[in-house]
Amino acid sequence: PAVPAEPAVTGAAPPETAATAPARILCVDDEPDVLASLRRLFLDSGFSVRIADSAATGLQILENEEVDLVFSDLHMPQMDGARFLAVVRERWPQTVRMLMTGHADAGLIAEAVNSGEIHRYIAKPWNDEDIVAQARMALERRSIEREKARLEQIARTRTEELKALNASLEQNVSASRDELALANKRLKSNFITSLKVFASLIETRRKF
Repeated sequence: PAVPAEPAVTGAAPPETAATAPARILCVDDEPDVLASLRRLFLDSGFSVRIADSAATGLQILENEEVDLVFSDLHMPQMDGARFLAVVRERWPQTVRMLMTGHADAGLIAEAVNSGEIHRYIAKPWNDEDIVAQARMALERRSIEREKARLEQIARTRTEELKALNASLEQNVSASRDELALANKRLKSNFITSLKVFASLIETRRKF
C-alpha cells in the first residue's frame, strides 16, 4: 500500500547543531518498509524528517517546504530517481541530493550523476551509521558552501563600496586641486594689483 506523506517530525537537534533547528531531510521511495526504516533512523539521529512514496509527492513537499537534503530511490514508477533529482536540481539547486538503489544499474546511476548532480550514491541495503554520517557530511559541506558564497558576496559588496569611495575621493581631490589653482590665480592677480597700486603711490609721492 502507498505510504501517505506525513507532517514533519522534529527530533532533538544533533550535537553539532544544538543551537539551531535540525536539518530537514526528505526521503522518497515507493517501498513503505524502506521509508519507515529511513524515517526512524533519521529521527533517532536528530533530524526533521518528511517521507514521500513517489516522486510526484516529493515534489509537492518541496514546493511547500524548505528541505536541506533529499534521499531518493532510483527505481520508482512514473518518474525514476534520476529524473526526479534532475528536477530537484533545476528548481531547488541548494538542496543536497543523494541517490539510493538496490540495483547496480550503471546507466541510470550515470544519468542521475550527470543530470541531478547527486552528492553521493548509496547502495541498498545500507549501513545505518554510514548513511547518517554521509548525511551529516553532505549537510556540513552545504553549510560551508553557503557560508563561502555569503562571504564572497560581502567581499564583492565591500569592493564595490571601496571603488565608489575611491572615485569620490579622487573627485574631491580633483575638485580641491581646481579650487586651489583658482585661489592661487586670484592671489597672484591680487598681488600684481597690489604691486601696481604701490608703484602708483610711490610715483605719486615722488611728484610731491
